[in-house]
Amino acid sequence: MKDDTGLTGSSDIVATIENDKDPTQSIAMLYLREENAFVTSGIKVYFDEKEILIPAHLVVMDFGRMGAIVSAILEKLSQAHDRESTFQYAPRVDALDRTYTLSAYGDYMRLSESD
Repeated sequence: MKDDTGLTGSSDIVATIENDKDPTQSIAMLYLREENAFVTSGIKVYFDEKEILIPAHLVVMDFGRMGAIVSAILEKLSQAHDRESTFQYAPRVDALDRTYTLSAYGDYMRLSESD
């Protein structure tokens, strides 16, 4: 069953990220047990884009890095929204000497470590 955030299943909020320019825009990071992953909640509501899914093992390895990646993506989303321009998730994300990929995964964009 989907809730009002568009998420399916049970989840717990583990962190939130606020927009510096508009603190009313807050993105929650949830733990989604059924996927053993963390997902954003709020991107769909504020920007009409897919939420980001991050497998739990990536978050456990480096929570700060995952937060930095999500924050950078949110900044680009916000800038595109402010300019009223089109946004597309980049298929590749570089963060702190590591490369990650973003790919469609059902209702989400799944972040994965690049091989």
